[in-house]
Amino acid sequence: MSGSEICKILQSVCAFIIATAIAQIVATFPWSQVPIGIAAAIFYSKGHQSNSIALQVIAVGLVFGWAKCYFAG
Repeated sequence: MSGSEICKILQSVCAFIIATAIAQIVATFPWSQVPIGIAAAIFYSKGHQSNSIALQVIAVGLVFGWAKCYFAG
């Protein structure tokens, strides 16, 4: 594994953690599913178009963070 591959993995992990934390904060507000859903769809579509794993990971992190708060409390 080269240094750049490790950097990409670390960037993805950090992006996921930060996106999850942001989604958990936003999930405390009423109607939080709308902005989270829109943001996740935008990040995923932009990541898919530009072949950016980091943007797709951010989208998954947003959905995961929101779902964790919504279903687990």
